[in-house]
Amino acid sequence: MGTRRPAATDEEPLCSSLFRPADLMFLLHAAADRVGVELDKAAAEIGLRDVRDWFVLAALDDGRPHTQLELSRIVCVDKTTLISVLDRLEQRGLIVRTVDPADRRVRIPQITAAGRRVFAKFATARDAVEARVLDGVAPAQREVLLTLLARIADDELATV
Repeated sequence: MGTRRPAATDEEPLCSSLFRPADLMFLLHAAADRVGVELDKAAAEIGLRDVRDWFVLAALDDGRPHTQLELSRIVCVDKTTLISVLDRLEQRGLIVRTVDPADRRVRIPQITAAGRRVFAKFATARDAVEARVLDGVAPAQREVLLTLLARIADDELATV
């Protein structure tokens, strides 16, 4: 989502449906763009910049401490971009960064109560977007889709 350009109109994703080869990468990219455009709109409606803000809040909401480097890997955002996301979230009071007691050079972002409220509000919006983009897809097919995507995304399974 970090490299996506704004859609040509506010109503359409950037990727055209006129050309869709049966190529895994192209289809994944086009599907991610469609969902990403809608999620970015939903994020903006609740005051987030884009869906990356929510990715960070979601990763921090699990309660486990993560260094900024670990967090960049979890949310698939490069370190430089992550710093600007963290700065933005911290300015809004949605996260705080503490110093790692074992290494004072390392920062550990933590979600705040306000961040948890925004996270929950966006989760509801995300559910609505997912329902919209998966409209017409049977529940069993949705489950298969999510299972397959999780398998593809899982680095440990990919190396087996």
